[in-house]
Amino acid sequence: MSKFIITFLSDFGYRAESAGVCRAVIKSLAPEVEVLDLCHGLPPFDVRAGALALENAVPFCPLGVHLAVVDPGVGGPRRPVALQAARGDFLVGPDNGLLIPAARRLGGITRAHLLENPEHMLHPVSATFHGRDLFAPAAAFLARGGRLEELGRALSPEELAPAPWGEPALLGEEVAGEVLGYDQYGSLKLNLRPEHLQALGLQPGELVLFKAGAAGDREYSWTLPFVRTFGDVPPGQPCLLTDSDGRLAVAVNLGSARSLLGLAAGAPVRCRRPADAPAP
Repeated sequence: MSKFIITFLSDFGYRAESAGVCRAVIKSLAPEVEVLDLCHGLPPFDVRAGALALENAVPFCPLGVHLAVVDPGVGGPRRPVALQAARGDFLVGPDNGLLIPAARRLGGITRAHLLENPEHMLHPVSATFHGRDLFAPAAAFLARGGRLEELGRALSPEELAPAPWGEPALLGEEVAGEVLGYDQYGSLKLNLRPEHLQALGLQPGELVLFKAGAAGDREYSWTLPFVRTFGDVPPGQPCLLTDSDGRLAVAVNLGSARSLLGLAAGAPVRCRRPADAPAP
């Protein structure tokens, strides 16, 4: 009986054998372990998208080992790591920020270790497929109850690469954040949460001035209704709402905010009360 299941997320796609090979390695090393695929259709090399998907998924996963591979720096100076979160889960993958938001969502990082013990690798180790040769074996080892410290030296959590996005900031009468990315419907996901608007005295049912663009550069502004769900505005109209992951999102009812706004991931955004919309 295994101690943990393994969840698996990657940018390997569904048309190549890479994800299946990693599952095969896990089953070879830990036949009793269940592997739950979260997603393999992430945009190639997009660490931000992978970190967002993993963070969104882990609160709904049972206690387990979360294997994540979005690794454009494979074979380079970035380190292979395994982390333990306060909930008790392990996260295995590259030290490129991919694992950090999910670990925070699980209560924060309690321990971090390098993957450097040759006993828990496939040999020879490919310079371009660490998902198969390093991460899958480490995940299998931990899922069977192996000790984290046996995988390699300890790291301080402060030594790890940071998350792919920063934290919001309250700046007087507005809150500053950034675009995290888009969902499959084209809704614009932000690193802001409804409590950031509440700190400005803004509640659902009011208008919000949404600005995009760096200060001093070309700036775009839209006045958006802050609503509960998509159908609270007519088809084709944009709105600001709280999405299913608890973040603020700009959406278009039966449409695409990506097509309407054209903002890239990482673009700075700000929200405030419109000048012509007095506080209630």
